[in-house]
Amino acid sequence: MGKGFILYNLNFPTAKDIDSNSGPIPYYALGDEAFPLLTNLMRPYPGRGKRKLPLNESIFNYRLSRGRRTIENTFGIMASKWRVFRKPIIARPNTVEAITKAAVVLHNFIKMSENNAGVRYYSGPLDIEPYEDNRWATLEMGALRPVNQLGTNTYSANAKIIRNKLKDHFSGEGA
Repeated sequence: MGKGFILYNLNFPTAKDIDSNSGPIPYYALGDEAFPLLTNLMRPYPGRGKRKLPLNESIFNYRLSRGRRTIENTFGIMASKWRVFRKPIIARPNTVEAITKAAVVLHNFIKMSENNAGVRYYSGPLDIEPYEDNRWATLEMGALRPVNQLGTNTYSANAKIIRNKLKDHFSGEGA
């Protein structure tokens, strides 16, 4: 998948306008400081602790971090309920996609059924509600491993332009 980002062949949807000022912005994944800045992979502005970031860069970093945290929590919840997500899945990408979609559909179906009936139909190793307290994170999971620095901190001018447009959008009125 890492090569897919670098080679830009991950089949992301085409770029879309996010507001009337910025023009089309490509779809992108969210990364942290370990990842390179690419047009399809956003990472935070550097400088935490080293230099004080301007407010709009701090806002961008906060929003990016919040998005990553939401995704990590969602994955943790899924892994706490469906063991298949606790270790790397050795399968073709389309099979992994089908497994993921099936787990999401089943999870949503069960949650809707529980809400309608007022009962719990399943529980995992962590029978917790709400999920926001992150106790799922105590599970032993090997599917996601810590990532060391990937590549260099150099990036294309286009990736920088896109990140700056997103920074302006996230810092703008109504964002």
